[in-house]
Amino acid sequence: MSLTGEEARVLEQEILACTRCRLASGRKHAVPGEGPATSCILLVGEAPGEQEDRTGRPFAGRAGTVLDSLLASAGLSRNDLFITNVLKCRPPKNRDPRKDEIKACKPYLDRQIGLVCPSVIVPLGRFSAAVVMGQFGIPGKKISEIHGMAFPVDAPHGPVTIFPVYHPAAVTHNPALREQLAADFRHLKEILTDSPPE
Repeated sequence: MSLTGEEARVLEQEILACTRCRLASGRKHAVPGEGPATSCILLVGEAPGEQEDRTGRPFAGRAGTVLDSLLASAGLSRNDLFITNVLKCRPPKNRDPRKDEIKACKPYLDRQIGLVCPSVIVPLGRFSAAVVMGQFGIPGKKISEIHGMAFPVDAPHGPVTIFPVYHPAAVTHNPALREQLAADFRHLKEILTDSPPE
């Protein structure tokens, strides 16, 4: 994790050593996240997959390749943002996160938001969108109904735009979604013109 400062180092070590839920017993690596603390953008995925569990890095597999191309289309790279997941450990066989796992892991995401102080949070996929938007009191809807929409909210550190999109892994299962995702990232680029990444 590239966040600097003692608080960030403590948080990373807590995540790496975490045993708050059942997922700790089956992981190879916890995946805290990575990126510069100076970023105004926070990307939040669902949970690590097989490659992420193996490497300890977020979005290291096929979905990461898709994400990298989407970021490039918006004039961004991983160096411009902090990227993490709601869950920091891989669920068995990439199953959906369970409510108690989200509850156990959510405080880590809250602290990361507080450290990064993003002006834009991009939830990737339905689980991430439900968790992030629920935190800010935005009514839950299907990702197909809210993707590519900007939701302005007030966070403790200041105004934030929540911008949910489909998870990049969805493209590997449904190639027809690629253009929708690409369009959403073009819209993200427009949003960032008012608050460019540092």
